[in-house]
Amino acid sequence: MLHSGISDIVFTLINNVQARPDCNVIISRCDAYEFLSESKSEIESITSKYYEIIATSSKYTGYTADITLSDMFDRITDSFGEPSAILGSVTSLNTSSSPTGPTSVDTDTIAGETTSNSGESSNASTNIDVVGLAVFKGDVLVGELTAMESLCHLILTNRMEECILSVPSPFDENSIIDLYITYEDKTKNSVELINGSPFISTNVHLNAKVLSASKTSNFFEEDNLNLVEEYANSYIQHEIENYLYKVSKEYGTDIDLFGRYAVKYFSTWDQWMDYNWLDNFQNAFFKVDAKIEVVSSYLIS
Repeated sequence: MLHSGISDIVFTLINNVQARPDCNVIISRCDAYEFLSESKSEIESITSKYYEIIATSSKYTGYTADITLSDMFDRITDSFGEPSAILGSVTSLNTSSSPTGPTSVDTDTIAGETTSNSGESSNASTNIDVVGLAVFKGDVLVGELTAMESLCHLILTNRMEECILSVPSPFDENSIIDLYITYEDKTKNSVELINGSPFISTNVHLNAKVLSASKTSNFFEEDNLNLVEEYANSYIQHEIENYLYKVSKEYGTDIDLFGRYAVKYFSTWDQWMDYNWLDNFQNAFFKVDAKIEVVSSYLIS
């Protein structure tokens, strides 16, 4: 963990004409030299393009978020929320392929600990992972988020584009069902102040298509689809609630920018600053209403 803070580094980079504000920020779990020396691809010869592919993979995986230097600078100097960064590492894998579409999200996956190919590959024995998020309190690194927690962050901030979510199967306790997830409606967040403590409500409405099937799960039948939907709703609501209480209680940091919804209760800027949202966020409690509408599949409906 970083204890000295990174604000000086961020301020220096944002003022450096050679560093573009839209370049990505990656916090490496391994030695930075090792990460950079392994960051090369056999299929992409242009270095800038290679790094761009790594960060923008979040659009179809949900593994992490596309976080830039300007994002970090804004959050460090902001009173509405706090910074996060892409989490990266080197891992050992037996594949040299890169992801080309939506990829399944494992709940506990984090950079350097993946069991499947989730990032760019440098050769047959090493791979660069960009999985999860590094979480900051102010400019100090306080924790890490897994792939599933990163997906919850994207859903709450309306930055998810598409992903594949694996949920427990209602037909076989030892199996999972893969769902292709998109938004049905944008997530709606609201904040109330009750006795000085933030009460945060979030309404999540997703659309899902079943990608996996078996003999025991006949998705022609409406009852079976309803059962999958019930399991999916329970699963995603549980994961979002756990994520919210983790970032608020364990890390005490508002990386979802809920402060933007709370500032309206303060008549003046001085009142807002005196309230100190960034410290009061750890006293927040939450109400999550998550709904996933499941259809059978692309072809079976």
